[in-house]
Amino acid sequence: MSEKNLPWTELYRPTNLGQIIGNENAVDALRDWFDSWSQKARRKVALLHGPAGTGKTSSVIALAKERGYELVEMNASDTRNKDAILRIAGSSAREGTLTGGAKGKRILLIDEVDGITGREDRGGVKSLIDVIAEAAVPIICTANDAYNQKLKALRKVSKVIAYYPVPKESILRVLKKISREQKFELKAEILDFLAEHAQGDLRSAINDLEGTVLQIKAGKTTNIELLHTYRDQTKDIQQALVDLFNSQNFIEGKQAIDGVKMKYDELLLWIFENAYLHTSDEQLANTYETIASADRFLGRIRRRQNWKLLSYFFDLVSGGVAVEVDKPHKQIKQYIFPQKIGMYAQTRFSRALRDSIASSMAEKTHVSKGSARTDSMYLVKQVLNGNIGNAAQMAYWLELDENQLKSLVENPETIRKIKKIMKAFDEEKIKHQTSMDELKFSSFDDTGDDWSEILVEFERKKEEQLAGEKRVKEEAKKRKAEERKAKKAAEKKVVKEAQKEDSEKKDKKQVSLDDFF
Repeated sequence: MSEKNLPWTELYRPTNLGQIIGNENAVDALRDWFDSWSQKARRKVALLHGPAGTGKTSSVIALAKERGYELVEMNASDTRNKDAILRIAGSSAREGTLTGGAKGKRILLIDEVDGITGREDRGGVKSLIDVIAEAAVPIICTANDAYNQKLKALRKVSKVIAYYPVPKESILRVLKKISREQKFELKAEILDFLAEHAQGDLRSAINDLEGTVLQIKAGKTTNIELLHTYRDQTKDIQQALVDLFNSQNFIEGKQAIDGVKMKYDELLLWIFENAYLHTSDEQLANTYETIASADRFLGRIRRRQNWKLLSYFFDLVSGGVAVEVDKPHKQIKQYIFPQKIGMYAQTRFSRALRDSIASSMAEKTHVSKGSARTDSMYLVKQVLNGNIGNAAQMAYWLELDENQLKSLVENPETIRKIKKIMKAFDEEKIKHQTSMDELKFSSFDDTGDDWSEILVEFERKKEEQLAGEKRVKEEAKKRKAEERKAKKAAEKKVVKEAQKEDSEKKDKKQVSLDDFF
C-alpha cells in the first residue's frame, strides 16, 4: 500500500524509540530491559500496560526497527486457548527467521494479553508462561492493566512497565507537526480541542485530525461544535446507533461509536441489522457495500493478525455508513437485536452437544475436532439412525449420553433401544473384567434371553416409582384442598357465632312494656 493511502496513525508511527512521546521513562525502561535480555534472564518477558493510544505497541515496533529485529505480532484476543498459544507463540519464540536463518533476530509481540484470560481461555496464561520459560527470543506483551488478578502468574515472570496517558501538550505538538507536513494548517482552537478531548490517547487524536482534514478538503463545513461529541467512556449501543444514523458527516459518524464497549464483530452485526431502517431503496446497495467492506477488513485482520488495518474497519463501519444512509431523522423507538447473536444464544446447548460429540470422535479416530465435525458427523448420524445393532455399537464406542443421542437420533423409540443395549454392553464388560467365575455379575452368566426380563423388571419398577410419586403429589394436593375447605368452614362458624352473640346482646337491651306497669 502506498504512503498516500496509509492511515495517518501508520504513516506517522515512530520508527525509533526516540520518537515515542509522553512516556519517556517507560521507553528507557524498555530499552534497558532489552539490552540486558538473555535466555537465562530472570525477567524474560516485558509486560507493557496502560490505556489505549499511549505508545505501547508503537514502542515495540520502533524498538524492532531501531535494532534490526524481525517483529512477529500476535493478538491474544483472537488466540485465546492453550493450543493456539502453544502453536503460534511457541514456534515464534524459537530462534531463527525466514530471511536470516537460524541466526536471525526476532522479537515476539503479544498484544492485548488480557484477552487470554477468562473461562474460555483456561490454560492460556499457563501455556504462555511455559513458552516464556523455553523462549530463545525476547517476548513483549501489552495489556490495559497488568495488575489484574488474572495476570498474576504472568506478572511474576515479567518486567512490568507502565505507560500513562500522553499529556495534552505532547499531543498538541504532534498534531501541529502532522498539519505542517500535510500542508494543511488548522485553526489553533480546533487542534487544541482535539488534543484536550483525546484524553491522553494520541492515536485517537491523530484519527480525529485526519477525519477533520478530510471533511474540510471535501468542502463540508467544519466548526468547533462539530467535535463536541467526543468519546464517552461508556456508551449504550442504542444511543450509539441513534448518533451514528443521525450523523451529518463522516466525523460525527466516527465519533458516534466512540466509547462503545463491544466486540468488533458484534458492533458490525448491530449496524448491519439496523442500517436499512435509515436507508432508501436507491441507496441500500451502497450502504451495505460499505458494511461488507468493513467485514472484509475485519476478516483480513483476524486471518492475518494484521491489526494495522483496524482503522480502516472503524472508518467504514462508522463514518462510511454515516455518509451513505439518507434518511437520518427517521425516529426508531428500539433498534433490532442482531438475529445472528440471538440464533447463537438459542442454539448454544445444541452446539455444545455437537462439539462434545466431535471431541469424542476426534479422540477415538485421532483427527482434529474440526475434521470430525465437518467430515464424519453426518456418517455417525446415518449409522445411529440405521440398523439398531450397529447404532448401539457406535453409541457405546463413542460413549454418547442421552442428550447426545437425542441430538443425533430422530426416533425416540430407537434411542430407548440403543440405551437398553448399551446397558447390556456395560454388564457384559463388567463380566469380562473379573476372573471370579463363581460370582454372577450379569444376567448374561445364564443362557437364554433373560436379560430382556431384567430390562422389563427395571421398567416395571420405574413405572411403579413414577406412579408412587404421582400418588403422593395427588394426596398432597387433596390434603391441601381439604385444609382450605376446613379453614373456610371454621371462618364461617366464627362469623356465625359472632352474629348470634350480637343478636343476643341486642335482645337483652330491649325493655319490655310490662316493666313499666
